[in-house]
Amino acid sequence: MPIARLAKDSVFEPEDLTFLYEMLDQLCLLRGIERQSHEAEAAALALIARYKAGLRGDELAQSLEIK
Repeated sequence: MPIARLAKDSVFEPEDLTFLYEMLDQLCLLRGIERQSHEAEAAALALIARYKAGLRGDELAQSLEIK
């Protein structure tokens, strides 16, 4: 699970982690990425970085090209 492992050095509320998992699932599905791949890990890193920078909702989805 890339999100849990990559987010371990950050403080996230349970609902934040749920949201990040859902976004990663969407991203992987749309891009045809296997959840346990290096591509998924890179996507998770990008997702976490943007989330920590304050992006949420549509702004976050657009930054990752999720429609």
